[in-house]
Amino acid sequence: MTDLSYTPTFKPTDWIDNVSRITADGPNGFNVRFDAIASDLHQAATVVTEIDTALAQPVGTPTGQQLLTPGLDLVSLPGSGDGWLYDETGAAFPSVGGSASVAVMGLSLPADIRLVSFRAVGLWSGAPAAFSIALTRAPLANASAAPDKLAEIGTATSAITNPYDLTVPVDASFAAVDPRTYRYCVVATASAIQVAGGTGLSTVQLAYTAS
Repeated sequence: MTDLSYTPTFKPTDWIDNVSRITADGPNGFNVRFDAIASDLHQAATVVTEIDTALAQPVGTPTGQQLLTPGLDLVSLPGSGDGWLYDETGAAFPSVGGSASVAVMGLSLPADIRLVSFRAVGLWSGAPAAFSIALTRAPLANASAAPDKLAEIGTATSAITNPYDLTVPVDASFAAVDPRTYRYCVVATASAIQVAGGTGLSTVQLAYTAS
């Protein structure tokens, strides 16, 4: 709307009492004045229509591929060792031990988008340490239903380096986001951790497009 403008063109010449002759035609007649007023009103109506069209355009609708990088907010499940702990950078690390440490983070995703890929960045201390970072969804209306796995990065599914920075595609059959029907989570699982701070997760990132 920055290019819209309106400049009135009607600039009447004042009539003088007992001097001016009021006529229909001529340079100062009613017809010329009314035509100029009508022209100004038409121009104003055109500008109002353009403003209305611009205001009707969606604001903030994603165009092309967008990125969402949620802050890590993992909550360790009961009975999963000492759980996952954070360092001063906000990265999360599973506790040392052989048993599995599981933590979950809920996601607030925009409605009516389509997920494209899932990315995880962090450290891996090497075998036998194992971990998995999964993107899941579960139906709101059925708390006992097994979650759908939209994407997964881990030692069982990917070629892991140290540090790792991996991106995998989201399962196309689950890509359409519907927070009215599903809740979305990141589930982090680690086991056989022998080096404290050696294996962890620093960032997850989602790529998406408009539906």
